[in-house]
Amino acid sequence: MHVLAFAQFPDVVEKIQPILSDVVDRCTIATTWSDVLSSVEEDCPDLILIERMALGRVDFTTLLNLMEPDRWPPLLLVDTLVSPADGGIALTRRLSRPSSPLYQVGDLRVDTRRKRVGLGERWVTLPPLQYRLLLTLVRRSGEVVDYRELFKAVWGYDGDESEARELLKVHVRQIRRRLSLDAEEQPYIHSVRGFGYMVVPPEEEAGEEEAA
Repeated sequence: MHVLAFAQFPDVVEKIQPILSDVVDRCTIATTWSDVLSSVEEDCPDLILIERMALGRVDFTTLLNLMEPDRWPPLLLVDTLVSPADGGIALTRRLSRPSSPLYQVGDLRVDTRRKRVGLGERWVTLPPLQYRLLLTLVRRSGEVVDYRELFKAVWGYDGDESEARELLKVHVRQIRRRLSLDAEEQPYIHSVRGFGYMVVPPEEEAGEEEAA
């Protein structure tokens, strides 16, 4: 499990990093919101920890984005990261070492702990953008995610439908190529004409679709 913690004061970093490292597999500390945004984009953490008082340093647009589950990992607000009584972490009792979060649709798997995707016995590491695209679809398997919604979940901003459709088409093709997916015999990622994309196992009917 990869945890990203936003420490409001730099001197807190040396206290919280070793303690969090004892209860999670990987811990990243951010001291600015710029660091938080960069880590979310590049490292895809599984959880963000933030002190309630630190929300005062967040602009309104960012607060709205934090409420979009397809754009951000789960966010855990805590009263304090450091306990004044013992200098330790006030929330370590709430964190345990969980099993690797694994999403699976048929033989297609996304391992959010190791940031890799698998098909059958084969594992592949995708570029961060393509990883987020596939993870968004797999989390909502069986559901059509429209072009603009999927685009915003991956790129982080609103795009028009034609821009979203063309960029998504390119990256879906690259994902299929990296996973050696046959668009006809083993599609998994279905293009639903005029709407968006969806992930379903090959044996399920996907309705009206076309290969991107």
